Amino acid sequence: MMGDRTGYRDVLAAVGVCVATRIPFLLWGDPGAGKTAVVESAVNSGWHVETLICSHYEPSDFAGLPVVSSAGTVTLAPPGWAMRVAENLGPSIVFFDEWTTAAPAVQAAALRPLTHGEVGMLRLPARVSFGAAANPADVAAAGWELAAPTANRFVHIDWEMPLEIFTESIVTGHWPKLNIPDLPLRFDAEMASTRAQVAGFLRARGGQLSALPKDAASRGRAFPTPRTWDYTARVVALARALAQGRGVQRLLVNGAIGASTGHEFLAWVSALDLPDPEELLADPLPGHFKGLRPDRVHIALQSVLAALVGRLSADRWTAAMVVCVVAATEVGVDPAVPVVRALLRGEMRPPGAELPAGMSVFAAPLALAGLLAK
Repeated sequence: MMGDRTGYRDVLAAVGVCVATRIPFLLWGDPGAGKTAVVESAVNSGWHVETLICSHYEPSDFAGLPVVSSAGTVTLAPPGWAMRVAENLGPSIVFFDEWTTAAPAVQAAALRPLTHGEVGMLRLPARVSFGAAANPADVAAAGWELAAPTANRFVHIDWEMPLEIFTESIVTGHWPKLNIPDLPLRFDAEMASTRAQVAGFLRARGGQLSALPKDAASRGRAFPTPRTWDYTARVVALARALAQGRGVQRLLVNGAIGASTGHEFLAWVSALDLPDPEELLADPLPGHFKGLRPDRVHIALQSVLAALVGRLSADRWTAAMVVCVVAATEVGVDPAVPVVRALLRGEMRPPGAELPAGMSVFAAPLALAGLLAK
């Protein structure tokens, strides 16, 4: 819950993770609760913040303003806000305030910069992040429900100003500020591990890859799609790399794929007890997989594959193959076959990488895949 100091800090940390990973976030909360002020506090960390009150804008303010040249051709000129963001040399946040009070046509036009970073003829730099704020439907003034394609582009985070934070800050004048982390060195390794866990969960729960809610209200919040599963992997990886607690990770996961699917995914991940992929690559000897269920072996090997992609070399490729042979010997061939197939694709095998002994255990499935002569 956000109604205390710990919950409030978790929300601030979750927003910072979204900004750092360039994943759009949407803060849901009552009017006047400090959503905009917290986002704009990022200027104290060197970020340029461009706040746009969506109800004051037209679709052309996001799609581009038509300009007729002397030759009779029409171009879409970027508006002033986009030029300011593009000309700023540092990182920026474009913050769409009062999102649900904007007409559906305005929301639809804003999706182009939010999703593709394009405003008219201008492409915004990659250092730009996007966020938005909205009031719940029961308190929004002349608001519209979010369409599912729009809602699915955000990580949804509920916002509330705790009494103890407000009373302390109004007396001292010191209000909580948004801190945006840099990507730590461990981020790539955590990303490899998290992507493998997402892939493993979806193999076990295939029906959760994409699940559009049946009622309109739920379609206007978080739900799982391939896009939001990718969001999940990215934000969880950074949260773990920053050693953020379970509260922050829960906010991010539930905000990306919904509370129901998020709870199932986090419970599934917490039940895993898998060897570290870098330890497997450094010591690919027998004994790592004894006693593990085949589905967990599959996830461990997917983690090895992801770690290898992050730092590919001939020696690491051969070590990954040895790990697969060990897994096939100790548990069975099936969990290892998908990773072995991926490793044998031409673009994955570095020059000079050697096949280890014991590869004959995969002869039949690789022959069927056309990767090994019968």
